[in-house]
Amino acid sequence: MATGVFDTRGARQSLGSNASGSSRRHSLLSVEGSPTATTYDIATAWGDDGDAASRWRRAYIASDTGDATGVQSTSLALPDEARFTTCLAMSSDQPLVAVGSGSHETNMFFVQTLDDQLEVKASFASKFPIYSLAFKDNLLMAGTDRSTSVLYRVDRARLLGFSGESEDGPLVRCVGTFKNKAAKSIDIAAPGNYVPTKRVACVEFAPAYAPGSSWPPASVGAGAELFLSCLGGVLNVWDAAHSQQALRVEKVSGQPLSRATWSPHAPATLVVAAGIDGMVSVMDLRRRGKAVAWRSRQPEGLGGGATGGEIGADSGVADVAWSPYAPYWLATGGEGAQACVWDLRYAAADGAGVVALRHPTSHGAIRSVAWSATHADLVATGTSGKSLWLHSLRATEDGAAVRTAVVADCRAADDIGTVVALDAKGSAFYSLSTCGDVYAHRITQGALARAAVHRSESGKEFCEEPRSEPDAGDLGGAEAGALGGVESAVYARDLNAAAEAVLRLATRLKRDPMAHADCIRLLCDLFKAKPRIAHNSWALPPLPPASAALTDAGAAPSAEARDGAQALRGFATDLRQLAYGLPPGFPLEATASRLPVVWQALEQLNMANLRIRLERMVAAADAGAEADGRPAWKDIADRERQIMQYVKAEPQLFDPRLLRAVVKLILPHDCIRGLTLGLGICQAYLSNQRMREQDAGASAAPAITCADLDGLVHVLLFPTVFDLDTSGNAAADSDAMAARNVAAPTVQLVRERIGECLAACPEVVFEMVRLEITIQQTVLRGNGEQKKVAADIVSALHSHAQAVRVLLASTGTDSSRARIQIHPTYPATTTMSASAVRLYLNSLLSTRAYEEHLINTQWWRMSPPAVPADEAHVIGSDRGWPSSFPLARVLNRQAAVAIVPRLQRQIDVVLATIKKEPLGLEPRLYRDTLLKVARVAVLMQGECVLTFVTDVATKPTSTASPASTRQSVCTALDRSMLSTVFEDLGSAFLMLLEALTRHTSHRDAFKRAASEAAPLKESLTELLVLGSDAQKSFLRLPSVVAASDFEQMAEQSKAHIMSIRKYLRKLDVYAKDLEKPQANPKEVDLQ
Repeated sequence: MATGVFDTRGARQSLGSNASGSSRRHSLLSVEGSPTATTYDIATAWGDDGDAASRWRRAYIASDTGDATGVQSTSLALPDEARFTTCLAMSSDQPLVAVGSGSHETNMFFVQTLDDQLEVKASFASKFPIYSLAFKDNLLMAGTDRSTSVLYRVDRARLLGFSGESEDGPLVRCVGTFKNKAAKSIDIAAPGNYVPTKRVACVEFAPAYAPGSSWPPASVGAGAELFLSCLGGVLNVWDAAHSQQALRVEKVSGQPLSRATWSPHAPATLVVAAGIDGMVSVMDLRRRGKAVAWRSRQPEGLGGGATGGEIGADSGVADVAWSPYAPYWLATGGEGAQACVWDLRYAAADGAGVVALRHPTSHGAIRSVAWSATHADLVATGTSGKSLWLHSLRATEDGAAVRTAVVADCRAADDIGTVVALDAKGSAFYSLSTCGDVYAHRITQGALARAAVHRSESGKEFCEEPRSEPDAGDLGGAEAGALGGVESAVYARDLNAAAEAVLRLATRLKRDPMAHADCIRLLCDLFKAKPRIAHNSWALPPLPPASAALTDAGAAPSAEARDGAQALRGFATDLRQLAYGLPPGFPLEATASRLPVVWQALEQLNMANLRIRLERMVAAADAGAEADGRPAWKDIADRERQIMQYVKAEPQLFDPRLLRAVVKLILPHDCIRGLTLGLGICQAYLSNQRMREQDAGASAAPAITCADLDGLVHVLLFPTVFDLDTSGNAAADSDAMAARNVAAPTVQLVRERIGECLAACPEVVFEMVRLEITIQQTVLRGNGEQKKVAADIVSALHSHAQAVRVLLASTGTDSSRARIQIHPTYPATTTMSASAVRLYLNSLLSTRAYEEHLINTQWWRMSPPAVPADEAHVIGSDRGWPSSFPLARVLNRQAAVAIVPRLQRQIDVVLATIKKEPLGLEPRLYRDTLLKVARVAVLMQGECVLTFVTDVATKPTSTASPASTRQSVCTALDRSMLSTVFEDLGSAFLMLLEALTRHTSHRDAFKRAASEAAPLKESLTELLVLGSDAQKSFLRLPSVVAASDFEQMAEQSKAHIMSIRKYLRKLDVYAKDLEKPQANPKEVDLQ
């Protein structure tokens, strides 16, 4: 480690050279047998080989002759003529350090710590010597030798050279004095006790406390600054706004306290205090009466090395520090040349911490301790032997033990005094010696990389910088070596180098994520943003009753003494988690936004990890297992947005088989979320496919097309119109109906048919999934209101049909559209979901829209003219005509049994009525019936003949029991009959309108006739446009053009259109402008 001499006249000098210009370094960072090596043999340092003397001798030789760059240090000699510096306090948000001195003259110094360069910005002479300091925002608290704590307000901006609060005011201004209380008079020492003192040994501001807690008292205002101070063995807690009386006075010990500090973790009610009697006491200020909630004693030292041995005599505690990452970890240091780490979750009546930290060659007292602000496993100690040691804690793989090693050191010049203060900020440590020297120590990247925690096999022996590109070919040794480099870089917090290494590995790892699942999981653990440990996730154990174990070192431990093995195992378990990768609360998101390469690496790892997790969750669900009592489908559903995002970014990583299984897992439990996730995946694939079609340079990448999603779409729209109907009577599938004989479809055949549709018009297929979501939501919101649900379903299908019409016009080709046989004029043909089709047709049935039902199901009855109707076919072999779908049997039976008879009955009733009394039928009934007949005549593309075989029940007789026989039933609506019905009804309606115009008792007779005729005119006009487009599309189909009766079909279509146009001309006479009706000639003559 770099050392040097110091200019006592106040000049700054970087450690590393002495006055003669030569270099003198002291370090343990060397390997036995190689005194000039720059690497640290961690395995040897942590090993148990050799006896204590051998280990001590090796360490001594390395320390005296080693040449390593583990610490970069900068020093500053303060202009303190008394050379009696006592304390150091750091500003949490500014590069500023306050230093106190026991001098009666200049005894307060402010040092700027910008970029680890130290510079004295100001010095002052306080009225009394200063023995403790605390710095928070612009408040500085100083402990004096007169039992008082003095509060100062500091203009930090002006100290640092910026505009401050007042350009003319003082930089440091006293704003309060607090008189601390002692337990009893401290003027005279009792025999056998330490000489009392009026020095305030410690002051510290409280962190932000949680509102609503029982501490602080209700009298304390919101945002008040609290602080503690120690005088003798008494802890005083103050409100900085009230100096008359302390909020709380707690006698902690009969001997003077050396250090007390607040827990930085919520809810900020714990305070630990320790003193020269060796007692370590944790107080919970929420407790009434005695606040001590945990207590133990600091041992002097451990024989036989740093991690094991016999407990020696008790020793005083000089410093205590809370871990910034684990709210239940404490580190203490004292006279016994060792520091102890405690786990507050376990009782410690036997006076031993879970880990002891010491240096093999150091026998001086530990005067100060500080946890690293960036690593959960690093603890620094400052000694009376002129040294600063950085200790690393390492849990064994089995979690049964914790080993320690000194990974960096800094031994000061020969004339330096004790390290009396030590603090960590960011990645640096700041220390203060009794002789007035301030140090800034920064652990080098190399030292951190070599001290990194490794879990990969080769990483455990990895001692170099992150490697560059791994060897080509299969992973394996190169992969493991690169992993070791990533682990070292992350531990050194060089996330840029770590991310670059991850990106080089990602391509190989993602080729087969499941084969490299362990490697990907390890990398994810490295970059995982760990949450902070919640304060309510642990509790202090019950305080054991007073016993000889706390007062008599020779007495046996109490019955409530903790189980040492259990405490060590618990500590080791947490250490393994917190020390690996990034510490809790690490600002990973901010780092990723600042370094794009880190963001890219995180995205690659998250994608690969999500792929692995989905595979495992699907496998667990298939096995009926649950993770932490939570169903796998809920875990998957909660990742909906992430899945869609990553599928869009890299669809080749998530194969369609896995995506189908994922959606299939959710659908039975939450249909809407499953459909939504499936639609998002489909849209991601479509977006990726369109981008690749536009980007010619992407041809080298594996082709990802929407046709690969045939299995997923099958799951989303199941049962489809291609699947066998399993909800009805099995015998119905074998009935000879108007639909042709079709071979039973297999799953493979169904998905091949869906794949054809996806290849032709993927946008239309995905619109079908969106329709499925709408229908499911409509049904769930219905609350039993069948009429409203039916109307909403019909409206949804019509809106869907309009959307499909637009998509078909803008995508695909005529041949591709012909293959999928979608006709937007007929909404029932615009979806492959059999459930949606049946709900739509049932809704038409419930609203008595029989003609719409019959029109929409005609495609399930119509056979391609080029294919014999009696020939068996597999679905899709005849260009996808719906008549080859299994659903055709169900729909045709419904049409024959319910629809045709009911429509026929409606027409017959109207015809019978007009024969008896043409003027007795309401105009509304005329219009409805005329429009129904016209729609069937125009939109039906063939004869409506339905033939099926069904079971007909026979009534019981006196000689025979009830039975059933199979009979052939034929129902039909002849198209010529429909033409005749339209002419008869049309003529009767015109007679009714004429009668209205001749009704002379009312002057608005023409207006009423027009109001009755206008709705029918508008509806028929729209029907002509719709029918003309539908018939043109139908007559352009290749199979229809090739039909032998093509000319006859064309003539029939033309005749129906012409018939309606003629009728519209007649109707137009009565449907004139309602504001200006045409006058009746006869009525004019009468006037």
